[in-house]
Amino acid sequence: MYNNRLVKIAALQLCLLLANVCYAQKSATANNPLQAQIYATIDKVYPASVLMWEIDAASGNRMSAQFSGVVVSKDGTILSAAHVVMTGKTYKVMFADGKECTAKGFGRITIPPNFMVPDAAMLKINESGPWPSAEMGWSSSLKVGQPCISIAYPESVEQRKPNVRLGKVTVLKNQYGFVESSCIMEPGDSGGPLFDMAGRVIGIHSGIQTPEDVNYEVPIDVYRKYWSALNKAENYKAMPADSDLVAKDLLITDNTVAAEADRQKKLLNKVGQQLSSNTVKIKSTVDGKEQIILGALISTEGLQIKKSIPVKQVVISKSSVIGNDPILIGHEAIKLTVIARNHKTDIVILGISQSVGKGIKLTAADEKLAALGTFLISPMVDSLPLIAVLSTNYINLPNKSGAGYIGAATALKDDKLTLNTVLPGGAAAIGGLQTGDVIEEVGGVRVEDELDFVKALRKYVAEDTVVIMGLHAGNSFRKYVVLKYPPQKLSNHPADHFAGGKSIRRDGFDKVLIQDAIVKPQQCGGPVFDSAGNFVGINLARLSRTSAVIMPALGILHHVISALN
Repeated sequence: MYNNRLVKIAALQLCLLLANVCYAQKSATANNPLQAQIYATIDKVYPASVLMWEIDAASGNRMSAQFSGVVVSKDGTILSAAHVVMTGKTYKVMFADGKECTAKGFGRITIPPNFMVPDAAMLKINESGPWPSAEMGWSSSLKVGQPCISIAYPESVEQRKPNVRLGKVTVLKNQYGFVESSCIMEPGDSGGPLFDMAGRVIGIHSGIQTPEDVNYEVPIDVYRKYWSALNKAENYKAMPADSDLVAKDLLITDNTVAAEADRQKKLLNKVGQQLSSNTVKIKSTVDGKEQIILGALISTEGLQIKKSIPVKQVVISKSSVIGNDPILIGHEAIKLTVIARNHKTDIVILGISQSVGKGIKLTAADEKLAALGTFLISPMVDSLPLIAVLSTNYINLPNKSGAGYIGAATALKDDKLTLNTVLPGGAAAIGGLQTGDVIEEVGGVRVEDELDFVKALRKYVAEDTVVIMGLHAGNSFRKYVVLKYPPQKLSNHPADHFAGGKSIRRDGFDKVLIQDAIVKPQQCGGPVFDSAGNFVGINLARLSRTSAVIMPALGILHHVISALN
């Protein structure tokens, strides 16, 4: 518990640090025309990208998983993918600004036997407009390498606002007739739009392969060619006989934008390499296994440090992947001291008794001012930096992967709540609980049935210690059980099988950011900067195929001040 004087010092120090804010929204675009164009495109088309799911027309109850779409006319024509839309069904439509309405499934084209080609569908909003809409482009004028933007609603993030992702066109027409792009997709994105830099829809998200850079898009020219057919409420199992003439794109497409994207990537790589000294590699042992992860080197300049903490610098990283014996790799195996851990945010603060570099000065600005689509750089220790864009502003991620798992189950036996299963090597077994034990209290809460037991554990996250009280062979006991992570469940979907996979602890965080970087779990913990070199935060977790979680700079600042004062 901090006394009032220390609280006042911390508050004053925070104010002084934030007075140095220099991270302005949409800054430095004068020397970065591609960044300016990304901002302009997002501003133009973001309102037209919608989240949908099927509902029961009578009750309004939800009937399907979520998917995405884009409104392409002011009267409410929506383009989406046929594998998520059924003719005649009713759908709830949600806009990013909070507006809601319903739509009816119209034409859809899917050809047997796999029913995935060409995967084009149309819906019509039932209520009168005008509705926010985006212009349709021409897939026939696309060029390999030209930048493109995805604005869709990935299932893993579970937000009512879409994620922004940047990529490039990689294949103009694959063996299935799809355009391919490097804009990463996952379930929930199906039916979402792919835009060119002019803010025109050039494709509709359809499917993926396991590699993150292989993403299938229904070419927008399919919708142009079969516009009349899709405007009829029919389920086509062969290409419609009636087709429309597809005019030529009047906007000249050359390689200028692609060349500018390549130039900017080289510049961002250079900035990332200059900032790489702020990234360190940490080795430790967790549950008997060697773990290697990155960390952000933080300067203590301007920070008030208690005399009882003899450190020259600190390192911030991901707590759940760092044991109690961490050392810096590449710095003659310098030992690190664990100063503080926060299981809720999965942040650890490590102390170094000597200086190993300049480190990041915590004068970062308020990320609420950062614009979606802002270029982000994650410097690496021994490879090129990861270049990405800001996908969301502040969001909260519900606790799923990080929920506390006890590795035991209960049942009523002779009206007593009894452990009927205790998994070998699980948290309950390690804590000394045994099959047949009667459970009376969990974390100070009286439990009388199986539901009580589950509900009492819900408030805990992995690595929390919970006190279990009960009876063993008639004798009272009090056990301290350190909860573990729940078993990792993988589906057969390619979205669950990308290289490196997801972080074990990847959610249960408040006020975090998302970027579209391909961050492997062992690359988490390292710092993230914007293109001007301002500290944005640290990579906290790989959430899914599309998303890496960032703990923002202000959250890091609060952790450091609380730990050192």
